[in-house]
Order: sequence, then structure tokens, then C-alpha cells
Amino acid sequence: MIQKLMHKLWEAESFVFVCFSLLEPIIRIFILPKIIIRPFERFVKEGYVVADVGCASGYFTVRLAELVGPEGKVYAVDLNKKCIRALGKKVEKGGYRNIESHASSAADLSFIQDSSVDFVLASGLLCSMPHDRELFVSEMKRILKPTGHTYVSLGAGPPIGFMDQEEWENMLKGFRVEQEGSWQKGWALVSLK
Repeated sequence: MIQKLMHKLWEAESFVFVCFSLLEPIIRIFILPKIIIRPFERFVKEGYVVADVGCASGYFTVRLAELVGPEGKVYAVDLNKKCIRALGKKVEKGGYRNIESHASSAADLSFIQDSSVDFVLASGLLCSMPHDRELFVSEMKRILKPTGHTYVSLGAGPPIGFMDQEEWENMLKGFRVEQEGSWQKGWALVSLK
């Protein structure tokens, strides 16, 4: 029952946008620098092509754009059009010319060429995808360069999130796992096999 309620809430774009907007300052200041940004910074270099899938309003997108510099590129992807509009304001205000944003499902990254991305960031995305998680994993593999890496984090497991431990472990079997937190921590740094 709780999972059905959460499914309905996640599908409501405005609910997700409002929740993230309220939580973003707390997350940005206290949580993200320690648990997410530091682990992936060493895999993102100047000139890289990066995809921030499930970018929300673009906190990571902006940091990634700074890391790849003007010669690099960041694809920012989120299903929620309000989040993409909020990101657009940040991009304009900050003068970023290396961010290309798309309001799209993570299961359809057709605007990104095959084997063209050095690093994929999918932070907290899988727990908020009620459908098409396998399609996203296929898309992630398709766009990633043979030498590329992906930081994928679960976000939350059931009943709040949609991906359970078995599905998480099966997903990881399709990659070479470079680093991994426990199921409870729900993150992994992976590359193609």
C-alpha cells in the first residue's frame, strides 16, 4: 500500500519538484559534498563528456560543468520539466555554455551518441523510476565509452523506492563493479565489462 501511494506521488511532477526544492539546500550543504561529490570527482576530468541523468534542478550538473570546463560537455536529463526550467535559470545566470539540458525519461537518451560519454551520474534515480529501469540501464551502457565510469545510487529502497535488493544486485552483475557501498548504502561505481 505504501509503495502504491509513493508511486502516485512520484508520478505527480509538482510533488517531486516541491519536495526537492525544499530539501535541496540541506542536501547541498550537509550531505552531497561528503557522500557523492568527492567519490566521483576523480573520474571527471577537463574536456570530458558527462551525463547527469535524473539531474533535478542541477546541483550536480553545475559542479560537473565546472569540472569538465569549457571544452567538455554535460548532458542534464530529467523527466520533470519544472526541474529542467529551474536548471535553465542556473545555466543562464552562471553563464554555462557546456550544459545541454533535456526533459526526457532516463529510458530514452537517444539524443546522446553511442559510446560518447566518459562519465554517467545517476544519483538517486533508480528509486524514483517506477518503470523502465532496465531500459535506462541499457541506455547507460549504450552511451558509456568503453573506458567510462558510472556512479549510480539507489536513493531509497522499498517501500519508498521502487528497486529492491535483488534487482539492484542483478543490475550490478551487468557491469564491472569498481567500488560499492552495501545494499543499505545503495551506491556503486561501475564500468562496462
